[in-house]
Amino acid sequence: MRKTGAPANREPKRHLGRGALLSLAGLAAGLALAGCGGSSGQFFVVHNQVPGAGCVITADKGGLYQGEGTLDVRVPGRGGDAAYVMFPLLQNDLPSEAADGIQANRIALAGFEVDVRFVDGPAVARDFFAALVADPASAGLLRFQSPWSGSIDPGGGTTAASTNAFPAEAAARLRDGGILGDGSSLRVRATVRAFGRNLSGSVKSDPFVFPIRVCDGCLIHSVTTCPAMGPALQGGICNPGQDAPVDCCTNGGDLICPATSGP
Repeated sequence: MRKTGAPANREPKRHLGRGALLSLAGLAAGLALAGCGGSSGQFFVVHNQVPGAGCVITADKGGLYQGEGTLDVRVPGRGGDAAYVMFPLLQNDLPSEAADGIQANRIALAGFEVDVRFVDGPAVARDFFAALVADPASAGLLRFQSPWSGSIDPGGGTTAASTNAFPAEAAARLRDGGILGDGSSLRVRATVRAFGRNLSGSVKSDPFVFPIRVCDGCLIHSVTTCPAMGPALQGGICNPGQDAPVDCCTNGGDLICPATSGP
């Protein structure tokens, strides 16, 4: 006689619920990201944002952004490490988890990796950058990490950030060496990658390449004796030496930008 039914030692099939399947999918994506240091198209810089009044940076993808920057090495910085500040809008497209409260693909940011490369300009500028790269004592001026903190939720979450994209020391050497003192300019590209961790390990964003034109005095609109009379152009909203014209004044041998204003 032919036997029917399942053998007694065979367990019934078990079906994973939708939530478990989503969790496994998210875990697999996280492991893939950790395994290769980055998952193309899932963690990336959307664009370089234009700061608003008061140097307010939003996480709105519909906000203003710029595709190229301008740095004037003649304009004094504000005492930080950065001559040019970039404002990356970051997006995390890794999948969200099930509704159990655990977001394994949430990214905790640690900072940015920045690599500045010479693109074109006068031969003296090309040689200047080649010398910086060749000397171990100065190579870190062009390839460095810039710290940052924050987190980005998965499933299309965004967050605003900022990073040094051209160091103040490199700008000072260009200025003091008179490399661009003849009115010429050069172009560099800053390749930026955000890095951090999720529950699966270390993660890095896709590389984002941002071109910067570097000049010596091209953003200075006027120079007068301090204090200037009337209102003065302020330059960049967050940093006077980048992306916008600035009025300056002299106080003894010092150049003050933006200019201090009198009555």
